Amino acid sequence: MNFKRMLANLLQEVILLRWAFSIAVRLFAPRNNVGVMGAIFNSSGQVLLVEHVFRPQQPWGLPGGWVERGEDPAQTIRRELQEELNLAIDVRKLLFCEPQGGEALSSTPLSLAIVYYCRLIDEQSTLSIDNAHSAYEILSYKWVYPHHIEKDLPPQQRNAIRIGQTEFDKEKKVQITKP
Repeated sequence: MNFKRMLANLLQEVILLRWAFSIAVRLFAPRNNVGVMGAIFNSSGQVLLVEHVFRPQQPWGLPGGWVERGEDPAQTIRRELQEELNLAIDVRKLLFCEPQGGEALSSTPLSLAIVYYCRLIDEQSTLSIDNAHSAYEILSYKWVYPHHIEKDLPPQQRNAIRIGQTEFDKEKKVQITKP
C-alpha cells in the first residue's frame, strides 16, 4: 500500500488523528481576506456611491465590506447596507470576483473582491446614516447616473458600475416587453 493511501485510511479511521489534522489545517492553511461590493441601482438607473471614512486614497466608491467567517458573500452586502445606511437591497447577480488591494498607501489589503449587481428594494425608503448601526464608516452618499460620475473611482469599481448598468438595462428591456 502506498503512503498516500495509508495516510488517507488513517485519517478516515482514527478520529483522534482526524481531529489533530483539522486543527493543523486551521492553524497553517492560507487565509485570505474577502471583500464584497455592491453596484446598487434604483429604479431610475442611478447607482449608489458612498464616501468612506476608511478609504482615504479614493474616498468615494461603491458600498461594501468584509465577509465574516462562514458568511455568504451575498448576505455580507445585505448586512453592510443595512448596518451602514439602513437600506434593504436585493442581490441579483454576481458580476465578478478578482484580486484587489495591495497598492502603496492603500487601506485595502491584498484580498479577493466579490462584486454584485443589486437593486434597491423599497424605493420609498430613505437612506439614513444618522440611525444606522455602523454610521461611523460612511461620511455621505449620493445616487448618480453612471454616465455622470465625476468622482475618481478605482478602475475595478468603474468596471462594476459599467457591468451593473448593462444588467439594469437588460432588466428594463424585459419589463418593457412583458405585457
